[in-house]
Amino acid sequence: MLQTTLASIPEAKEAYIDSSIIERTGRLHTFLDLGPPDMCTIRKQSFTSKKNTEIGTFLYFTGVNTSNSASIAAHLQGLATLITSKSQYWFGEKKYWKVPQLTYCTFNAFSKVDMRVTVHIPGQFENSIVDVGGKPIHDKISEQELERLWLEAFVSSVVRSVIDSDDDDNNKLGGLVEVRKLNPFNAGKASKGLLEYFLQGFEKLFWEGAKLGCGVEIPQPTIISNYLVDGFLKVVQLTQSYDQALEILERLRQSEPALISVIAKVLLMKDEEIKAVQVIYDGVHENKRDSDLLLLEAEFCLEKKRVDLALSLAKQAVKSSPSDFKTWAMLVKAYTKSNDFENALLTLNSCPMNSHKEKYVLKRVVPLKGGGDDLHLPSPVDVTLEEVSSLQSSDITYEQKNLDPQLANLPAANLKSTFALAYDLLTDIVNKTGWEALLKYRAKVFVMEEEYRKDKTNSNVNIGSSKKELTVPEENRNGDQQKENGLNENDASSTLAVKSPRKESNGNESLETMEDDFKKKRLCERWLDNLFMLLYEDLRAYTMWQAEYVHFQAQQIEYKKTTLEWEILGSVAFRLKHYKEGSVAFANALSGRFSAKSTREMLKYYQIERTKLLTKNYGSQSANQIPNISKLVSQLNEKILECCIKLLVWSHRWYSDFSPSILNVLSDLISKDGLIKVQSLVQALYSSNVNDVESAHESTHHGIVDMMDEVYSFFGEFNISGTDN
Repeated sequence: MLQTTLASIPEAKEAYIDSSIIERTGRLHTFLDLGPPDMCTIRKQSFTSKKNTEIGTFLYFTGVNTSNSASIAAHLQGLATLITSKSQYWFGEKKYWKVPQLTYCTFNAFSKVDMRVTVHIPGQFENSIVDVGGKPIHDKISEQELERLWLEAFVSSVVRSVIDSDDDDNNKLGGLVEVRKLNPFNAGKASKGLLEYFLQGFEKLFWEGAKLGCGVEIPQPTIISNYLVDGFLKVVQLTQSYDQALEILERLRQSEPALISVIAKVLLMKDEEIKAVQVIYDGVHENKRDSDLLLLEAEFCLEKKRVDLALSLAKQAVKSSPSDFKTWAMLVKAYTKSNDFENALLTLNSCPMNSHKEKYVLKRVVPLKGGGDDLHLPSPVDVTLEEVSSLQSSDITYEQKNLDPQLANLPAANLKSTFALAYDLLTDIVNKTGWEALLKYRAKVFVMEEEYRKDKTNSNVNIGSSKKELTVPEENRNGDQQKENGLNENDASSTLAVKSPRKESNGNESLETMEDDFKKKRLCERWLDNLFMLLYEDLRAYTMWQAEYVHFQAQQIEYKKTTLEWEILGSVAFRLKHYKEGSVAFANALSGRFSAKSTREMLKYYQIERTKLLTKNYGSQSANQIPNISKLVSQLNEKILECCIKLLVWSHRWYSDFSPSILNVLSDLISKDGLIKVQSLVQALYSSNVNDVESAHESTHHGIVDMMDEVYSFFGEFNISGTDN
């Protein structure tokens, strides 16, 4: 297993001793839903200074075993031993430290208390519980109650570690970097015990899951739609503990029938499609208003190209849960797939937007008073890969300063919450219609500005009559969501920025007919109006890039862009669903330097391409075509593996040894190719154990085989599919 070293511990300096604890205590009342990452504070005494100076540092953790105070104390003892065992380069100076005290804080998101353990070295450890008011709980707590609080703390901690998005760059500007991420279930022989404890905890705490909050697609958490259930499903997928999960869910289902949709999801994860379909069928038969089940069935029908069935199911789901964004989103998808673009636009316009919610990410609790100057961010050297490890922040800064102004501020890249999801649905539509046709559909179903002005002048029609039949809750129409997405009072209609085709009159159309057509139309929500403008900006950037590229090719001139510019163009193409063109841009970006984002996007592209090949009907292929397809799949698998390794090295450089999404990709790869083949490939490409001394000296990578051995060990511990061959 990869050992935690001094180089894998990022630290931030405290303004004064224990200031981070005081800051955290003062902010406890602001912690909502899952709360912040765990925090560890360290007192350090220097022996290299002329006088013994004591300073305080802190960092954040996820994935530490917080099932009881003893396990946390053991973690702190290990950290103290590590810091005192060797000298440390501390802001350019060689320092020897003594560590007299460490404190660990983990937020219990169920009972909304901070569980704290302090270790005195040498000596004992003590634990305390602090309520959201910042006051220690002195009441006598029974052993049973204390055990329950630690169970809640452990489950909270695991859910935080798996829900936290690992799709963003670990060292993004202004983001949380002083955090060490560990795999909560990669603890050798203790791994299965920790999984068992988490699954038991899920069953005991299931009824309180709504306390942890929920994702952006629903306005409020429910008994089966919340972060606890989401985290449970992620852990089940990661460890492939399907049978244990199904047993737990079946027991809970006796009291909560709605869990049938979660059972169906686990069966689909397990690739037991026939059983899943039967469960969905039985569930819908029992309750025709179960929106979660209807959505699952609609998604399944879309995958099987039965758009007609998906459409009726999505309509029923909307009627069952009209305040949930996800039900409306499914209906938009179904209309788009069936080429009914008018209804797709009208339905999109009806989506209830959750402007106050954001996707859960780990956030800094203690502000850095001195900015980056307070951060000690060592570079781990136990795992290196030249193109990844040699990346300098100065290269990125230079590219940012010299970025093409036309690419600098494409607003669609900054969309959040349901606005980002709605934009994705809009790009699905334009991908099928094209921009000009989209404008025509838009003019047909929505009141355009010139129509509104003309009608107001001629007939003074009451606009209230043109509102949607399926109304959105009033709270979704307030100004907050516009502020969230950079709208202002001047953005009343995107027709100001994008000219829409005018409806031509044949001269015979009566005023009454025009008024009737007007009354049939709807008012376009301002947030959707804004999305049309953002779409226009994306399309403009994409079209300009393609035109320039063709022009340069015709002139036989090299088309040059920086890695950052290629990355932005690739992102625009992917947003617009032009994956082939986007992959070219991301490949060009990576030819300049390593980029975690570009690598992550290329990984998605390779997976899309492999899925296309694997879903081809082999029976319809001629005998000589099948080997070619197999060869292409094999090549894609190698590229997927290469991307995963680079991202794992990058994550390790930024103190993260837990990336659920990458582990799932590798798990899928091993289930298809077998562990032996993957191991052999890694050994052939990345082994540093070469006999040739000169070659070994010139090796551009180190520790990758050991890093991957840890992944295999984790998979082997849970008998992941493919690990036995």
